[in-house]
Amino acid sequence: MAEPEKKVVLLTDLNGYGVDTLDHLAHLFNRASLHAIDRFFMLVRRRLRLLERPIAPTRRARRVWHGYAPYDPAMVGKCLDIFRVWYNWCFTGEDGLTPAEHLGVAKGKVRMEDIVYFDPDA
Repeated sequence: MAEPEKKVVLLTDLNGYGVDTLDHLAHLFNRASLHAIDRFFMLVRRRLRLLERPIAPTRRARRVWHGYAPYDPAMVGKCLDIFRVWYNWCFTGEDGLTPAEHLGVAKGKVRMEDIVYFDPDA
């Protein structure tokens, strides 16, 4: 088991649900995981140099190099917004679908150029 200390809380009102729904909820409890969130954080760290861990050179005692760290912390938020849009609308998984397609809010992969050069008046 990858998450041995995992705890899941049901916040849904169960009034009016039948037995089939309880079986479905039990199935969802078994599938509850932080794996998708951990994967997203890993992608953020690997693809955005601004959030890369500092480098510790071996020659310098206890010093770390924050070479790619942003000068303005607001830039991190802006980069994360751009990454989130790219991930949800442009990035395809192994099945060839984007997360937006999995949720049913997109019909296909969106090109990054269409997002960057989007004009609401056109």
